[in-house]
Amino acid sequence: KADVASGEAGGITQHIGAYSVDVGGGKRITFLDTPGHEAFSAMRSRGAEVTDLVVLVIAGDEGIKTQTIEAISQAKEAKVPIVVAINKADKPGFNPENIYRQLSEHELLPEVWGGQTITVNCSALKKTGIKELLEMLALQAEVLELKANPHTRARGVVIESEMHKGLGSEATVLVQNGTLKIGDAVVFDRHWGRIKTMRNEFNQLLQEAPPSFPVKITGLSGLPSAGSEFIVVKNEKEAKELCEDRLAQHKTAALQLKKAGLDLQAQAKKQEKKVLNLLLRADVQGSLEALIHSIGKISSEKVEPVIMFSGIGEINESDVQLASVSKAVIFGFHTGIESRADALLKEWKVDLHLHDIIYHAVDDVKQLMVALLDKIPQENNLGSALVRATFRSSQLGLIAGCQVEEGIIKRNSQIRVVRSGQVIWKGSVASLKRTKEDVKEVSAGMECGILLQGFSDFKEGDILEAFEITYLTQEL
Repeated sequence: KADVASGEAGGITQHIGAYSVDVGGGKRITFLDTPGHEAFSAMRSRGAEVTDLVVLVIAGDEGIKTQTIEAISQAKEAKVPIVVAINKADKPGFNPENIYRQLSEHELLPEVWGGQTITVNCSALKKTGIKELLEMLALQAEVLELKANPHTRARGVVIESEMHKGLGSEATVLVQNGTLKIGDAVVFDRHWGRIKTMRNEFNQLLQEAPPSFPVKITGLSGLPSAGSEFIVVKNEKEAKELCEDRLAQHKTAALQLKKAGLDLQAQAKKQEKKVLNLLLRADVQGSLEALIHSIGKISSEKVEPVIMFSGIGEINESDVQLASVSKAVIFGFHTGIESRADALLKEWKVDLHLHDIIYHAVDDVKQLMVALLDKIPQENNLGSALVRATFRSSQLGLIAGCQVEEGIIKRNSQIRVVRSGQVIWKGSVASLKRTKEDVKEVSAGMECGILLQGFSDFKEGDILEAFEITYLTQEL
């Protein structure tokens, strides 16, 4: 019922969602819905790290895909048990036996085949098997003795973060232990805050969030990274001091990274590698991370994509200024443009590309990289003519009297003058005549007079080879 995909561009899930389901008896299951597209592997990996159980959804008519295999390995790496939901049980091509076989090939032997892996046949369309799936998850939670203490100070993890126009930095967090309350002082990786508002997935205001609750919180000093942990501390003073210490450590590490980056740029210059400068903006941290990861995977020995800046929120004036100075292309992913920045973009002619689907954005980056490469000139032979005599014109200079031996000689073609097997000159035709008349072209077997632009040292026996140049687009 969450229907996350319907609100996504291209009908693919590109954001990480979180919502809770009440299964009765005081039990609640929280789901983290991670995208299936390959570019979001870091998001899925993060999801596996913070969950107690992984529900692997496999289409019963299609079977295991590449992303499914990746998700299995991520769950195994995080040492998280897997429950398999075999979807599309309502379709005619539904074949659970095929899925059982594929699962066993990946060391996930189904219970129905005498193994340990729980499988549930479901239909998202008909809502069948959902109740059974929730019961299985609740049972697994009991078997694994998954417990938390609601009476201790809260700690948890950031699922997603974004800039909210009215509320500033906003983070979706999952409380893993303790109870998070309004007014609590919290510390993230390099940010801190005092919780002003707390909302659930239905945008309802809450006063507190017990363990296993996903909530959106505001009142933060900045945008915490998705995947970073948070903890409640005694007061704001302690939160600030902790952040300042961490920030000092981060600055030292950043300086070292900057030096390494400058070395890389110098190396790229040395190798005469072209550079595509990029400035990235996205709506949320996870989307930005996926975009950076996907661009990083583009490999080329000729062009290097360099991300000058990346951030969350709308494209603003300082982004346009930075792009203009560094000759960077701005990429906006799921985000808009501030009104003042829009005017600057036109005034300074900064290149802007807006996208809603990640693989379209990556393809666009590749095209821009290809456009930076110099086109390769290729000479295509048209024909050749033999110089039989030379004639001097008082107005035009030395004209070569030729017979076209093969192909065609065109007035707009380029000419190679070949003497004794060596090319002694290259240039263009100034005039092409046949019986004192200007002509556009002369075919094999015919005689003609050729005047070249900037060359008149003809000798009998010279061969004039006509060619045209086409420019080929290089590949990355």
